Amino acid sequence: MTGRRVWWYFVAFFGFVAAVNAVMVTLAIRTHSGVVTEHPYEKGLVYNQVVDAEKKQESLGWKGVIDYKNGALHFALHDKNNLPIAPEKTTATITRPTQQGMDFTVELKGAETTIYFPANGLWEVRVDTEHEGVHYQQRKRIVVE
Repeated sequence: MTGRRVWWYFVAFFGFVAAVNAVMVTLAIRTHSGVVTEHPYEKGLVYNQVVDAEKKQESLGWKGVIDYKNGALHFALHDKNNLPIAPEKTTATITRPTQQGMDFTVELKGAETTIYFPANGLWEVRVDTEHEGVHYQQRKRIVVE
């Protein structure tokens, strides 16, 4: 091999690496969906309070079940003795992890609530409920087809 040929291989290799990096940067910029979370610094400051609330919730022994079938969202809550709990108020905050601007909140009434999703795909459901002054929260990711 001549020195000229090695030089061209060297240039071609780094040219290829630069082209791949340019494609990756372009794709990253075009597919960026926006802000990941609002007020991240403030959320970080209260992280220990979130952990304490989670431990308090676990100590209750309550078990919640979130299920989505045939266009209806079902939520059931049971105490540590597996007896059903009928909360005073239950809301579901439904977010789209992959797209901004599609999030919505709905109040759950009864055992099942029919929900219309603006798009198929992956959704995260966070159920917040109150029963006798005690707050309970649960999350589940669902796929809407």
